[in-house]
Amino acid sequence: MKKILLLVTCQLFIMCSTTNIQVRDDFKSVSDTEKAKILKDLNATASNKSVLILTQGFKGEQILAFQNNKKTYADYPISNLKTKYADSFSFQNTTTLTLKDNFTNEEIKIEPKNATKYKFIYVMKKYENEKAKYLLTYSNTLRPLK
Repeated sequence: MKKILLLVTCQLFIMCSTTNIQVRDDFKSVSDTEKAKILKDLNATASNKSVLILTQGFKGEQILAFQNNKKTYADYPISNLKTKYADSFSFQNTTTLTLKDNFTNEEIKIEPKNATKYKFIYVMKKYENEKAKYLLTYSNTLRPLK
């Protein structure tokens, strides 16, 4: 009985959340050469680095990223409607990354227990009933960005 109650409580908490999480590796990938070039350009070749990729739904609002109370990213990304790519940056995956959307005042936390397992973390933003919802996709596959 306690397990059922706990499961129902967790499900309700997840349904109320503005962030959904999924793990995928089943989409089209770039070549290994292009992947190596992008990782080098983003300074993310080390195993303790991951790449955060902002995809669709970003319309120029200020996005900030913090690690250990230090700002690691600050920009106004705009999603390309054709490629569904806005921006990307690398971060140290051994500490929590906090992503803040200054327009919606939402914060997304990317914990090391997930980030260390995956090289790429995609963040998609979409609006449902005038409220922003975020989809985090953890992957080891780099999809074409441009």
